[in-house]
Amino acid sequence: MRKNVIFLLISGLMFGFLMMFANAVLAQNSQPKNLQKSRNNPANYRDADGHELVFNIKDSKDTLVYLVIHYNEKLILKDSVKPSGKGKFVFKGTDRYDDGMYSLVSMDKKLYLNFILDNNQHFEYFLDTTMNVENVSVKNSPENAEMLRFQKKTAQASKDANTWAKKRKDFEAAGNTDSANYYKEKLSGLNEEMTAFINDLIAKNPDYLFSKMQKSYQNIDIPEYKKEDGTPDYQRQAAYYRLHYWDNLDLGDHRFIYIPSFEPKMKDYFLKLLYHQESDTINKYIDIFLAKAAKDTFMFHYCVDWLSYQFETSKIIGHDAVFYHIAKTNQLQGKCYWLDEDIIAKYEKRTKRLEPILIGKIAPELFIPDTSMTDDMTKWHSSYRMSKPYTILWFYDPDCPTCKKESKKMREVYDSLQAIGKRNFDVYAIANDSDIDRWKKYVRENNYPWLQVGGNKGNLDYLEYFNIYEMGNPAMFIMDNKDHRIILNKRIDMSSIPQFLEEYEKIEEAKRNRN
Repeated sequence: MRKNVIFLLISGLMFGFLMMFANAVLAQNSQPKNLQKSRNNPANYRDADGHELVFNIKDSKDTLVYLVIHYNEKLILKDSVKPSGKGKFVFKGTDRYDDGMYSLVSMDKKLYLNFILDNNQHFEYFLDTTMNVENVSVKNSPENAEMLRFQKKTAQASKDANTWAKKRKDFEAAGNTDSANYYKEKLSGLNEEMTAFINDLIAKNPDYLFSKMQKSYQNIDIPEYKKEDGTPDYQRQAAYYRLHYWDNLDLGDHRFIYIPSFEPKMKDYFLKLLYHQESDTINKYIDIFLAKAAKDTFMFHYCVDWLSYQFETSKIIGHDAVFYHIAKTNQLQGKCYWLDEDIIAKYEKRTKRLEPILIGKIAPELFIPDTSMTDDMTKWHSSYRMSKPYTILWFYDPDCPTCKKESKKMREVYDSLQAIGKRNFDVYAIANDSDIDRWKKYVRENNYPWLQVGGNKGNLDYLEYFNIYEMGNPAMFIMDNKDHRIILNKRIDMSSIPQFLEEYEKIEEAKRNRN
């Protein structure tokens, strides 16, 4: 797939000319302590040979400049220095900085320069306060020289593109088709020229971080799959794109953590492209992704932590199963060297509580008494013996304001569907109240049309099993009564219940058709 010229130029210019740092807040730590490299992480540690970064800024009036690194879409302060001479700023020390993309920021937090730090951390820049890339040069840093050559090339291309686009628009407005087409061809040629320039840069120095960055911006070429009738097979194309999304980005290189485009790329993939897929599908692609990241222990560390947080805190139905899968296959398999025993124990406890109530698990048969409880006679009711296709397990506290409000909303849905003969669920309402008299009073006063059980009695500790102690009241689960599997394990808006069940049936039918 070919990029158009506007997109291409923007992707290049973001590293030299966009004033994205004007209002940046500079944090005080290079990165969270648990992500810092050490000699215990040999794949990512390089022997310290110190650093000496010299920046000569013509006409500078700064009394302090900042050295910042890109991390998690933020700028993290690494160092700051005062001038050692007129407009001369020197960062010097016996330790090495982390490899990655850095920025030199003025005293009033305006961007001076973006540059790469890698094997060579002894070089000198010459620039001025105009922030014009044409006035910038560098000594003793071949990679930054290549980056600077790219920045100058894209700066000129941007000027040409703007000029030619305006001329084309003016000629089109005047009805001069020949001249308009002339500038259209010039724009197309510029795009091809820039594409060739970038491909040459990547080919000549494939291990440069800047080269790898440029490669990571290139689109994935997707085969033009066709169905038997000759029409495009978009489903197969989408599957190919999901599988090959990371082909142009080296996940075995932790330096990508320190460039501004990596976090957005992670978000686009996991929080947009895959976000509403079924948990099994997401898990499949996470395993593929982490297998590539595992080539670099520091990158693996970052990615496991990032994914765990995103899916543990997600409000999307089914994402708890993704978090469970990540934890069971990584944190609880001894792969995460940075976790201590206490943290591992928390993961074990969390996954143990999640496992029985994940979507797709068979819910246990509950036997709980209703309000007829007496010393002589107690009626016990099974959660399996319901007449409708689905059963809502509704955990509530009779004294809970939210429970009362949500129960009334559920009755509105229940009654409206009942009135038109389309109610396809029963409600098995479980009161979490040891005060039997208060519970009975609540049931009498509200007279809900569904089964009421509770009294903190039952054939098992259902509050523990369904993790109500942690989730709190009210809580909702929906079972498919064909095999009593859980199809919903968190509370949704009551008015959404009919739509949820309708969508569930469509998905199940689609699965059967695929099989």
